[in-house]
Amino acid sequence: MIPVFETVLVEDRRIRLRDLHLARLARSGAPPERVIEAGRCFDNAVAIEAKPFVLRVDVDDNGVRTTTRAPRPADPVDLPIDRSYDPTLAIRLLKIADRGWVEEIEHAAGSEALLISADELVGESTRASVIVVMSDGTIAVPRLRGILAGVTREWAVAEAAAEERDLLLVDLLAARGAALLTAGRGVVMIATIDRQPIAIDPLLAALSATWRALP
Repeated sequence: MIPVFETVLVEDRRIRLRDLHLARLARSGAPPERVIEAGRCFDNAVAIEAKPFVLRVDVDDNGVRTTTRAPRPADPVDLPIDRSYDPTLAIRLLKIADRGWVEEIEHAAGSEALLISADELVGESTRASVIVVMSDGTIAVPRLRGILAGVTREWAVAEAAAEERDLLLVDLLAARGAALLTAGRGVVMIATIDRQPIAIDPLLAALSATWRALP
């Protein structure tokens, strides 16, 4: 199998959307016994009395391994633009363990970056999915083409009745609000894109609060 991984926030002895993370491992090609083992890792993690931490579970033909780190801040983010997004890269639909491409982009950009195609189609950030409140008030996410099928994205699409559509950079800059969707930080407001301010919409603030309250 292609080595894949899941990252989850362990907080207050809970992992939000636990079963969706395990289901994605299965869709990514992890054998049933590996998925069960990953579930045990989740259960062991929530039994620990500790400050919030991010658990990473790597799964490959050799087994299941875990690592931990401190959570990244959930503060609004400033995103530079990287124009390397390729909608034809189907492998990006999986959370593959080889994330060298992310490190390369972030090293050049100096931070997490927003991925845009050569024709200004919006993809995702180097670490998260994107959700947008459009200028007409509708909620949208980029289509799953060459971007990760994020677990928090899956939840948010259902929770907010978001429409999957092609989004251009001009749409994003004119939006009422935009946010990142990530298992480690939740719904994180986008403050600026390429130094241009993005509004904070109450709908996304409410979505963030709903994610925080998940069991």
